[in-house]
Amino acid sequence: MTRLTLIAGLCAALLPACSPLAVLEKAREVDAPVASCDRYSGPRCTFDKAPLRVLPEPVTIGGRPYQFFPTASQLNFVDADGTTWIAPRRTLTDGASVPQIFISIVGDPTSPEFRNAAAMHDAYCGIGNETGGMFHKARWQDVHKMFYDGLVVGGAAPGVAKLMFAAVWLGGPRWETSLTLDHVPVAARQQSMRKAKAFIEREDPPINRLIKFLETQDTALITAYPKIGATKAAAGPQDGSMAAAAVPATETPETFGQDGEEIIDPVIVDPVTLVPQTGDRTILLPPGEITADLDMPVDGETGGTESTKGDPGQGLQ
Repeated sequence: MTRLTLIAGLCAALLPACSPLAVLEKAREVDAPVASCDRYSGPRCTFDKAPLRVLPEPVTIGGRPYQFFPTASQLNFVDADGTTWIAPRRTLTDGASVPQIFISIVGDPTSPEFRNAAAMHDAYCGIGNETGGMFHKARWQDVHKMFYDGLVVGGAAPGVAKLMFAAVWLGGPRWETSLTLDHVPVAARQQSMRKAKAFIEREDPPINRLIKFLETQDTALITAYPKIGATKAAAGPQDGSMAAAAVPATETPETFGQDGEEIIDPVIVDPVTLVPQTGDRTILLPPGEITADLDMPVDGETGGTESTKGDPGQGLQ
């Protein structure tokens, strides 16, 4: 029996005049427990390979600040529910999954503890993986929640993991839903992200409360910016990576948005090349390429560890 059914039954028995709206409001007040790796102790919440290993085959995708690399082998992750998530071999990843419009709020999204989670997230919704075997094979909400669990398991501090989760929830991809935010002006989404950051820093909420808070932000944004005809809002591609915001041809980067609304903290990122490394060995790219220290091990080098921990659960159907 769902919590909504239970509340509706009690309402019908005790308060015959209870309205449907009141039932929904009561349902929102119930904190349903959500299994997560920040509060779980047991054999789950594990990656089977760490650190992430990539092939020395850089891929450039237009408009992206970092180069992508294919993963060297299949990566498996078991979350707190016992669900197995799979990033197939040759999943393209740039080691980051935070939308570019939020980088100035969230900070550097390419730290080593983020990379396994980013690669797994990319397998399900990242650009360049549209033809992959796991692309959009789970609900967008579950994929973003998996990203949070993966960050925690990878070693990210809980507060940082919650901040990055909020960023992909508010700015990352959504599919099989009409409740999208891609039409909402960048400034409005950045303001919601700031509210989420303040809430996380003030309350340190468990993940179920954070999800409820983000759902209220969804409602506020969709109510303030309904989808009515064409919009001038700068959406930008929402693929779970650091995507550059799309600017309408008739407006400048400083003023694009609804009714010429200014963008808060526009992010300008110079293109760099992420280079897989192990120890002091660097894969050399063609002359003229700019390099940045990604420090992801190259396939064939030593240094990765295999884990036999993890309950395979039911997997994804």
